[in-house]
Amino acid sequence: MPPVGFNLTSMNNTTTTKQVPKLKPLAFYQQVSLGADPEFFFSKGGTVVGSEKVLPKQGLVGKFVRDGVQAELNPNASTCRALLGNEIHQCFYRLYHDIISNSPDLNIEVASCVKISQEELDSLSEKSKVFGCAPSKNVYNVEGDKTSKITVNPKKYLRRSAGGHIHLGNTYKTYLDPKHGNQYNGDYHFAGAYNIGTRTEKAFTENLETMVKIMDIIVGNTCVLIDRDPSNKERRKVYGKAGEHRKKDYGFEYRTLSNFWLRSYQLMSFVMGLSRMAVLLVEQSVKGNDYVKAIFDAVDMDDVVKAINENDFDLAYDNFKKIEPIILSITNDDFYVGNFPLHPKTIKYFHYFVSKGIDYWFKENPLVHWIRLPDGHGIGWESFLQKTVHADLVSKRIDLNDPKNFVAKNPKHKLPVIEREKAIA
Repeated sequence: MPPVGFNLTSMNNTTTTKQVPKLKPLAFYQQVSLGADPEFFFSKGGTVVGSEKVLPKQGLVGKFVRDGVQAELNPNASTCRALLGNEIHQCFYRLYHDIISNSPDLNIEVASCVKISQEELDSLSEKSKVFGCAPSKNVYNVEGDKTSKITVNPKKYLRRSAGGHIHLGNTYKTYLDPKHGNQYNGDYHFAGAYNIGTRTEKAFTENLETMVKIMDIIVGNTCVLIDRDPSNKERRKVYGKAGEHRKKDYGFEYRTLSNFWLRSYQLMSFVMGLSRMAVLLVEQSVKGNDYVKAIFDAVDMDDVVKAINENDFDLAYDNFKKIEPIILSITNDDFYVGNFPLHPKTIKYFHYFVSKGIDYWFKENPLVHWIRLPDGHGIGWESFLQKTVHADLVSKRIDLNDPKNFVAKNPKHKLPVIEREKAIA
């Protein structure tokens, strides 16, 4: 169960019993393609309905497809979070104007887990009754081919989950084609791109198990601090456990997160920024400057797995405190600092953000949010912390150095059926 409250004094205290190793600043590159296939639900009159009753069989313009009861969004990937946000904006804009605007009681539900009625399930086709996703691999499974096992009967199980899977690719892979060797022989910039591409490809192939575990520590565990919906524990009975992934031709798919980040562009920006940072940590780890070893030494992987699988906020933030000094030490470089979602200049804003809870910051109907989203450049996660979160602190005259101001309430998460905003044009 999530806590009824926690004291941010201890979160702000970045001291640790283990000495923080001396590491070089983490370099920032944009070789990582950022993509996703988040799921969501349709509802009519406040009741969840199967996506087959809304979307055509062939889907909508190749972006929205049926995926069991759920609908799935497939935006084009990008190395730029703002461009990915712009793409999602265009997708939802098309969904609204082509389908939702024609049905006055139709909405979308960005919820990680919902309950559907037996009557609704019985009314669906056989294809929609089963779980849409094929099984994942899990790095923590010790038997066989490490395939995750689903233990419930989808035709009787009346809950359905929505994931927010992250797709990470290596855009510098093209430099690894041998035909480029002679073309760019002696070119300094090509040599640099070749080396980055080689290291990234290694992270996605022979070091994939390490890569997924670092994703659990940096992304999965940290997102437990934000995505406190108790239904995540139920969701992970079916899929979305720590360590779940799929190897892909472009790289790999991280399958642990729920769709919580689809509630806003800023949350999407945060999750994608963390994911890219995780890749950079693995890609740049070398003997004598081993980010991965430092992080593994700082935290117990069993605690990370438990925090994710049980959506245990207290344990997750204990884990976070153990890695926080390392993250702050390697992102404390003025040249790169603005590109990382967690760094010394905004870490207290992040703590305050967590203390207030996700529903405090993002009250807007998600569909309306994405339709109205302006160009994503300059309004992403880092800007959100420095402007919106900072402004909230100032307006309340909160002193970041006064511990009594950081006792946070964590009420039971509620995500009601969204109401249509007639102001959408």
